[in-house]
Amino acid sequence: MKELSWIVLVSSIIVVWAVLSKSWEPFVPEFLENSNVKRTSERKDSSYEQETNHVKINNQLGLPPVQGSESKLRVNMFNSFVP
Repeated sequence: MKELSWIVLVSSIIVVWAVLSKSWEPFVPEFLENSNVKRTSERKDSSYEQETNHVKINNQLGLPPVQGSESKLRVNMFNSFVP
């Protein structure tokens, strides 16, 4: 009976390995996103040129001035204020 359990164990490992190796899909490079490769290669020598996607401040909104004193810290492109 002991030999039968080893045979069942080895055969089940072989069956699981065969099923997993059959369903494995290889890597497909067509699914890679390459839109930033050209821009990166153009700017690889420039340490000063930066391009961000920040929102430009619109001064036409008529917002009241911020209350408090300005601190030395910044949050993204905005100065922070201490109340």
